[in-house]
Amino acid sequence: MKIFGFYKSKKYLQRVLISIMLSMVIVLMASTLANTYILEKSVKSIQEESNLKVLTQFQYNFSYMNEVITHLSYFVIKDNLLIPLMFDDMLPKMDLIRGYQRMTNIMESSSFLHSMAIYNHTQNEIYGTTSHFLLDGGVTKKKIRDWLLDPSHPHLTSRLIPVSLEKDDGQIDTFAFIVTDSFKPFSSNESAIIFYIKSDWVFDSLKKMNVRSNRDQGDLLIADREGRLYSSNTNNIYSNEYNRLSIQQMITSSKRESKSPSGFVIGDISGEKSMITYMEDPIPDWTILYIQSYEKLMEDVTQTRVKSLGFSGVFLLIAIGLSIWLSYKLYHPIEDMLKRIRVHGAGDRLPGLLEGDEFDVMSERYLKLSEKLHEISSEQIVKKYYIRKFLTDSQMFSHNDILNLIKKHDLYISVKYEIQVCVFRIDHFLTYDRNTTASSKKMYSFAIVNIAQEIMSKVYPSEAVEVWGDHVVLIVSMCGSSTDAVCEQIVHLIREIQLTIHHFYGLSLSCGISDRISQLPHLSAGYTQALTNSLYKIIFGYRSIITTEDIKENVTNSLVSIPDTIERKLSEALKKGQMTEAGIELEKAFSLVTKFNYDDIHRAVTNLAWVIKNTALEIMDNRVSKFAMNMDYIHHITQEKETLEEMYLTLLSLCAKICESQRPGATERNDLILDTIKELIHQKYSDVNLGQQSIALTVKLSSAYIGKLFKESFKMTITEYINEVRLRHAQLLLESGNHTVLEIMEECGYSNPSYFFRLFKAKFGSTPKEYRMKKSIS
Repeated sequence: MKIFGFYKSKKYLQRVLISIMLSMVIVLMASTLANTYILEKSVKSIQEESNLKVLTQFQYNFSYMNEVITHLSYFVIKDNLLIPLMFDDMLPKMDLIRGYQRMTNIMESSSFLHSMAIYNHTQNEIYGTTSHFLLDGGVTKKKIRDWLLDPSHPHLTSRLIPVSLEKDDGQIDTFAFIVTDSFKPFSSNESAIIFYIKSDWVFDSLKKMNVRSNRDQGDLLIADREGRLYSSNTNNIYSNEYNRLSIQQMITSSKRESKSPSGFVIGDISGEKSMITYMEDPIPDWTILYIQSYEKLMEDVTQTRVKSLGFSGVFLLIAIGLSIWLSYKLYHPIEDMLKRIRVHGAGDRLPGLLEGDEFDVMSERYLKLSEKLHEISSEQIVKKYYIRKFLTDSQMFSHNDILNLIKKHDLYISVKYEIQVCVFRIDHFLTYDRNTTASSKKMYSFAIVNIAQEIMSKVYPSEAVEVWGDHVVLIVSMCGSSTDAVCEQIVHLIREIQLTIHHFYGLSLSCGISDRISQLPHLSAGYTQALTNSLYKIIFGYRSIITTEDIKENVTNSLVSIPDTIERKLSEALKKGQMTEAGIELEKAFSLVTKFNYDDIHRAVTNLAWVIKNTALEIMDNRVSKFAMNMDYIHHITQEKETLEEMYLTLLSLCAKICESQRPGATERNDLILDTIKELIHQKYSDVNLGQQSIALTVKLSSAYIGKLFKESFKMTITEYINEVRLRHAQLLLESGNHTVLEIMEECGYSNPSYFFRLFKAKFGSTPKEYRMKKSIS
């Protein structure tokens, strides 16, 4: 309920929510309906093409059937056993028996024949083969005679003609095929053979298709020239005259529109929507119809539509949830603005009580502020002018002049109590000045002035004004409290001002407070004192509140510079790469600087920066490689950094880089010394006098230093390395040369054979002679 009430009270949020929700609903529903419509059209198109192929196959089958029966008729009409039945006027009994026997054989040999009959025009007699024809008392014979000899409906020969041979309801049960000697339409003055074809044989292809598809695909019908419909289904709706006329009318209209012998039409048959596919067959002069239930054809489409709507419903619920979340996200900045409006305009009505929406609240508040600003703008300009004039040139006014101006312009400056001046400075001002537009600066200054005056005026009368664009001055009138209590109360209110500005605008303010002023003409002195006190945030840091008592030691301090001994030790530590010692000296220097006067602080830090820079330049003059740092940046530290802590950390970082850059130089020097020692040993290993002392004299370093350096780097003494090189040369000479052992000993720099033999055996496990013998044998 709380959530519902939350949304109900916010009319603009409701519009955002409903707009997003409706957009998602419309898009989802439109896409779902479009997809199902396209799917239905595709299924319909595919089904139409499939039906045409089916009817084409039926047409081919009918043509093939007609050709099969035609071939049979050519054979039968020339059969000598059947000719007497057709043409003799006096038929002998044996010829009659032979003729019937022949017809029976033909029936047995042709599975598609239902029956056959022969018309003898001379006798005006019909001979048939079926039991109905022979046993029903002439009923079947009369039906055949009436149909065959009906002068109002002449019959074409060699064509399949749908007839009702045994059924009384007019439903088709066979197809008649009349054969005569001529190809003209049959007449009663000529004999003929009539084949009756099983209707199932004609419709067999449809039945097979239905069996293969495992469901009822539709009904196959035949329409003759008069529009009569014939089907193998005995109980069908197409026998109804109304349905027959409706189908005939739909097909005729479709043919007229498409001007094609085949096509499709969709319409109602007995209240059910159906698809009718038709194709004319010129050989039997029929129109083949394939009628299917549209609902069954589109059954898969319907199921797909239902599923699609189900999925759309699920996604719709998700979309509604997403729209609620998204609308709240979009609304969040407006809600924050409304909260600020409520904070600064407590008398405003809440959005839920307005006839309009949230923008009406903001518009109402804006109009009120505009009216207020319009009313007070001219008076405020005059007020601000005199306040600035009091702060900068109060000594030019007499006490009475200031009193008159205060009363005339209704300034909140006390004429009975003492006054204190507070100066608010924006911290990180260079960054603020660089990154803030002119309009934003005006807005921030306006906010600081109004918030400072509003918060301070809750306890003490006060006036606030912006001066020079980089600081705001607050003139506070003390009202009848003890000195200590007033001081604590003002500090508390200033802290509240700082927190409020930081919370709403993200700005950090430092504040300098002057001593109490009892005479109004001394306002300029109080302003100067507060402005000077605010500068000492360089010591106390950002968001500090500084009084004259806090900087009393700095003002009275006699030291104006850092002692030379500290600067000298700092320089020496940097040259030696001793970061710890350099850090200690830098910390000593800044400990002293925190007690200096403001101007002396800047001068001392600048001199300290010059000491570090000159030391760095001196180090670079004695090195091949240069420092990877911009030394000119040192000059800008005191301008870009506002506190001693920042200056200290910056200079400490520079000292660390200088000391760090010293280390690679020492490493390079040591590597150079070691490479030189090894090169001397490889060049002079044959010199008997080669040793650590002689090498030290050559490289002009002490013997102990190079010995320690070599030992630390290679984990062996210089003497051990000399013996290693000499013994390796001796090994090579013993393996490949023809020198004697003594010659090899002297060539490798040894003068004492026993010493040489002892060293060789300790290295290789055998004497030089044994080593040469083993190598020569192997």
